[in-house]
Amino acid sequence: MTTKILPISTIKFYTTGYAAQDINDLKPMLNALDALLIDVRLFPISELMRWRQIYLKALLREKYCHIAQLGSRPDRTGVNQIQHLDLGLKILLSFHASAVLMCECADSKRCHRLVIAKELKSRGFEAEELGNWRGFMPVS
Repeated sequence: MTTKILPISTIKFYTTGYAAQDINDLKPMLNALDALLIDVRLFPISELMRWRQIYLKALLREKYCHIAQLGSRPDRTGVNQIQHLDLGLKILLSFHASAVLMCECADSKRCHRLVIAKELKSRGFEAEELGNWRGFMPVS
């Protein structure tokens, strides 16, 4: 993957869900943010072709990466658990690039990407939730 190596202090992270978003707004948003798309679904599949890994790779090329270690699934009690948070973050940080962490969930407050964002913040990084991709304005 070819990316610009950024100083740690300039790397920013964003989180978002693709539910109710328009795929046509994805690439312009990533370009405007100068960011990679990191797919944090455990399994990057969807009933909708446009959200499948194979389509996202074809659309975004080197700007797409799937990090399964940041994916989640329910444990025996039904609580979603991230597969391997520390390893996933090491992989994410190895890109030395700003990134949008994406999953399907529309509500970030009920999504595992909130846990990832909190951990990034605890490590000194900025992590903001993106609302409408059309305007790609970060929201808190």
